[in-house]
Amino acid sequence: MLKIIAFVALALSLFGQAVLLGGLVSQSIFTDIPVIWLFLHAIASLVSAMAINVFINELIPGGKSTFHSYSFLVCFSMPFIGTIGCFGAMVYGIYNSNNRHEDNIYWQFTNNAELPFTAPLERKAAKLDSRGFVEQLKFSDHTISLYKKVLASNNIQTSLSVGALKEGVKHSNEQIRLTAYQILDRKVTNLNKQIQKLEELAQGQGAEDQSNTWLQIASNYWELLTIEKDEPIAREQLLDKALNAAKNSVKILPTNRNAHFTLGRVALLQGNERMAAVAFERAMALGMPVEKAMPYRAEAAFLARDFKKVVESIDSVDASYKIYPPLSHLAAYWS
Repeated sequence: MLKIIAFVALALSLFGQAVLLGGLVSQSIFTDIPVIWLFLHAIASLVSAMAINVFINELIPGGKSTFHSYSFLVCFSMPFIGTIGCFGAMVYGIYNSNNRHEDNIYWQFTNNAELPFTAPLERKAAKLDSRGFVEQLKFSDHTISLYKKVLASNNIQTSLSVGALKEGVKHSNEQIRLTAYQILDRKVTNLNKQIQKLEELAQGQGAEDQSNTWLQIASNYWELLTIEKDEPIAREQLLDKALNAAKNSVKILPTNRNAHFTLGRVALLQGNERMAAVAFERAMALGMPVEKAMPYRAEAAFLARDFKKVVESIDSVDASYKIYPPLSHLAAYWS
């Protein structure tokens, strides 16, 4: 019914505009009183725009047209300025359609590097599979589904996806195996390219930016380490490069607490518990949260066989953080 009314209204408005335009050509009474002509033309244009938007709604998902002003401008301006009016109206309509966002924002992002995004809003939680991706690669027979998941892991952070990709390399299905291998190889290539670009970028930066750039280089070497950790020689080389990058970051900006923290974690993996302990202490002195740095400080003390320091480190963490694993297990063991 609405479409029929819109069709009739469009037909009548077109007839009215034809009469008005004919009046301009024949020099009728409308040209003697331009205000009346403009008023009638605006009414006809408004009716046309409303009718046009009824049909536009049929082509837009959800049926919420935002082209009312656009349609009116096209209809109203055409007799006066022709192409220029059409161009202006189209630019106005395209600009508003591209910059108006009326949908809900389903993803909330955060600056917390350890939590890149939260769960989607307004989405019902589905029943979770009790098996992880690695277990699915080992036991599932749904090769098409597994292949799609392996393919999607290309968009997952390297440290989070490397375990599944390495399991995929061992899969019996050739497509899954080759895809996993190609994604791992691509991740290594991209990380190396990023390191090269960052090293070039660091040359002309100020102290703070340069320190953070070297810190990002160390983080990239850390990402590479998650891929090459099973290769002793490559592991040693990557740890040395990550350590040097973290040292450069600290040297350029000694107040960079994240650089001290990263330096401590790399030193811890190298077995240099003394350097690690000093780095963690310095990071906490510069404002690194105790609950984040102290567990690593406790690990360094344990490697140094300083068990008293282990207990002191765990006791210094707020009790609210020690009720969840894995700190809860450590706190129970060392209490």
